[in-house]
Amino acid sequence: MPQRPQFMLEAFAREGHDVWVVDPTLTTPLRVDDRIRLVGSVRAVPGRNVILYTHFAPLVTMIDRFEDAAVVYDLMDDLTIYDDDEVGMPQERRVRHHHFAMTERADVVVVSNAVLGERHNTERSDLIRVENGVDLARFGVEGPVADILENRPGVVGYHGAIAQWFDFEIMRALAAAAPDLSFVLVGPVDPRAESDLDRLAALPNVEHVGEQPGHLIPTFVRGFAVGLIPFVINTMTEGVTPLKMYEYMASEVPVVATPLPACVEHPAVFTGDDPAMLTEAIRAGVEMSEAERERLVAHAREASWDNRIAPLLDRLNELDLRQVSHSD
Repeated sequence: MPQRPQFMLEAFAREGHDVWVVDPTLTTPLRVDDRIRLVGSVRAVPGRNVILYTHFAPLVTMIDRFEDAAVVYDLMDDLTIYDDDEVGMPQERRVRHHHFAMTERADVVVVSNAVLGERHNTERSDLIRVENGVDLARFGVEGPVADILENRPGVVGYHGAIAQWFDFEIMRALAAAAPDLSFVLVGPVDPRAESDLDRLAALPNVEHVGEQPGHLIPTFVRGFAVGLIPFVINTMTEGVTPLKMYEYMASEVPVVATPLPACVEHPAVFTGDDPAMLTEAIRAGVEMSEAERERLVAHAREASWDNRIAPLLDRLNELDLRQVSHSD
């Protein structure tokens, strides 16, 4: 599932930067295109005059491997997102242990929304906001629809990870309140959420189609009549700006969400924490006119990744840090 880091790096490439993506699980280097390479080790990356982009604070220990590096630290989520995975882990391996050092070492610190900006503005006075966006080349009304959704009306869909932030209680209430609609969930399941998902998927109008390759996700979104973002509201999710919000819009799919701050502040998203209100919004979305759906695309265009990355590129320009190494 391509996420914010992948989209940010693709935007860097479109701006003329050569990009190396380090994936330690990769055994064979892969050249994606003229600009983007996937490599298995940091040793395959040029050793000087590079921009180091990371959202994972423990990588602060690798900065000194490079000469004259510009460091971009992306606070894309609240740090509590790591807590469940760090239980029993030594302190020196935890994200929080390295966060303040990374914040201090970075040339540019980026936050993905206003909530994270408020939480971290005492750590750096020069935080910049680079909101999440959408890849308009991937998502849109033009293109195929997943076979299982083709010619299937009234599908209320969700795509993304199904994990501890997924509100199973409200999903069960929505499915029970609208037995005539189909609720289709697309995405991988965290093992800790499997039992909750099994109970939800046991309902006759709920279907989980599992994890799908990233290039197929737009085909599912095109088959949705309404796109859901059913997240619980807590410290971690309050700092989230869901990519799917814009991906739904780019495909002319109305968005119905629980009241995440990023969703509440968007004029094209209906939010609520009451199942009856959300059910009403879902039904209104299913019946939304074509003209209203087309207006959603305008919001998506404003949120293109090329637009979103502009503040970061401007800051790097101000600091004279845009020059990078080039290699064949």
